[in-house]
Amino acid sequence: MYLTQFSYTPETWARLIENPEDRREAARTYIESVGGKLHGFWYAFGEHDGWNLWEAPDNVSMASV
Repeated sequence: MYLTQFSYTPETWARLIENPEDRREAARTYIESVGGKLHGFWYAFGEHDGWNLWEAPDNVSMASV
């Protein structure tokens, strides 16, 4: 299991406001492409914009994401 944090640039936030999309589904698709599974995806206030909890078959697959 891996718990990772992410942050968006101001430009990314602007694009998401203009064209909202389900970033959880985008993350799920990307993680599943290396044989992983997304268990959670949360937005947060603070230094990072969000967190996700997921698993991958091995550390090499994890690093590729």
